Parts: sequence; C-alpha cells; structure tokens
Amino acid sequence: MGVTKCMCFGRPLAPGSDRAWSIIYFISSWMTFLVAEACVIAGATKNAYHTKYLSSQTFSCASLRKGIFIAGAVFIVATMVLNVYYYMYFTKSVSSPPAHKANRSGSNIGMAGYA
Repeated sequence: MGVTKCMCFGRPLAPGSDRAWSIIYFISSWMTFLVAEACVIAGATKNAYHTKYLSSQTFSCASLRKGIFIAGAVFIVATMVLNVYYYMYFTKSVSSPPAHKANRSGSNIGMAGYA
C-alpha cells in the first residue's frame, strides 16, 4: 500500500477494467485485513482472559483459542493474496497509456459540410 500510495496520491488510474479490478482488490484487501485484525485481537483477548487465572506451571495449549487464531491466519493470507492482485492491476492501470478520443471534426458521413 505504501508503494501505491493507497490510490489517494500520485498519478490517476487509466479508465478501464484494470482500474476497476484494482479498486475491487483494494477494498477487498482492506476488508480482509480488518477481519484478520479483529480475529487476532479477539483471540488474544480470550487467551489473556483464560491464562490470567492459571498459574505459570499449569499453562497449556488447551487455554488458547486456536479457531480464532486460525481464522485470523487465513484472513492474513487472503489479505496478502488480494494485495498482490491489487498491485498487479494497479501497475497495469498506471502504466497503460490513457485512451484518447477520436477526433471527429473531419467526419462527413452522410452530412454535407457547412462552412
């Protein structure tokens, strides 16, 4: 996100499908990041609550909430994959030359030229 300046600053994206896909991947990657962060924080909170009342000698892996951490890890990997696709489509959209509109001032199809 730092390299692409979060699509807020820098050169504008060229219109087209690459721009649309980069926006979709940008929003999706931030959504999966927020879900991953929520899962990891929730797992850490649950873990802290359950280990708070256990002595250090009886600490075991059973006190961890593995499902929450696994879900967080899955969303972290999904965020990474979405960021790679976002970067690919972003660079395609920035590096492609902008489409120019055809100059139709010389068109005289079925019309008489008026001066």
